[in-house]
Amino acid sequence: MTPRTEHLDQLLEWQPGPSEAGTTNVLTALAWGARRAWRSKLLIVYLWLFYVLLVDGAGRALLDTLRTSATLGDAVQEVIRHASTGTIFGAFDRGLLAATYRAVVFESIARQLWVPTAHFIAFYGLLAGCIISYLHAPRPAPLLAQLGAACGTYVGRMARILAIAAATLSAMVWIGSNILFSSPATGATAWLPIISFLASAWLLAAILDYARIRTVARDSRSMVLETVRSTRFFLRNLPRTLALEVLFLLLAASSAALALALAAALGLVFSRQTTVWVAEQALVVAFLWVRLTAWGAMLALYQGIAQQRLADRNTRK
Repeated sequence: MTPRTEHLDQLLEWQPGPSEAGTTNVLTALAWGARRAWRSKLLIVYLWLFYVLLVDGAGRALLDTLRTSATLGDAVQEVIRHASTGTIFGAFDRGLLAATYRAVVFESIARQLWVPTAHFIAFYGLLAGCIISYLHAPRPAPLLAQLGAACGTYVGRMARILAIAAATLSAMVWIGSNILFSSPATGATAWLPIISFLASAWLLAAILDYARIRTVARDSRSMVLETVRSTRFFLRNLPRTLALEVLFLLLAASSAALALALAAALGLVFSRQTTVWVAEQALVVAFLWVRLTAWGAMLALYQGIAQQRLADRNTRK
């Protein structure tokens, strides 16, 4: 029977999953996560099909980024328009940078604290636990059977993390509307409340991702306590966790740039409608791989730090 690891002693005594995954080096962790995600190609295919059925199949809803009119389709079409010069990389100007930004933060795959859409809730609530469980310690069994069993185990816990995210974001919005944005600001000071709000949302989203990771690795039951412990873990290891976050951003931006460059190239050959659809799917697959890479890297870093703490503790004895 898998032990419950609510306490530190149990956590240090139980470290499941492949032993080679643990590392305290962020570059090694990112490489391990990327390799694990690459080996999960069938999982990415299933997730892509799930996306197509839920989003494209359910009314062909375009991806609305941060509740604005900027959609993934808009980003792709802007790239096609800028590629009219006949060169693939001739579009790398302000227009493409803006389109790349919109793609990097696009709704369902890039990390956000809370988005009340069906795909976000399903991806981070229904599927997050089984995806992380598979990345953590894949079993010699059919993939769908593994995913189904793990989903049943973790769906309640992941749903509680989503509830924490939604409640926290509501509190942040209230504080922002009543304190940060209560009085109009001009000039450079106008950006300070916006930057503070976005930084807080990013920090909380990162902490909740570690809560998802640690929930699977520790078999935790209390999501409130796990969120508190994940906050402590993130801040205690801030140089490494922050460096890993920067690498995730660079990886997402690079993937978006490559996918949009593909859109620019396809736009010179195929019709606009075909190009937009293919480029959208390329971005979806790219960001699925980025999200799996991120969770795999977080797992590797968490296990490495936990193993290091175990070794230090045994040395002190």
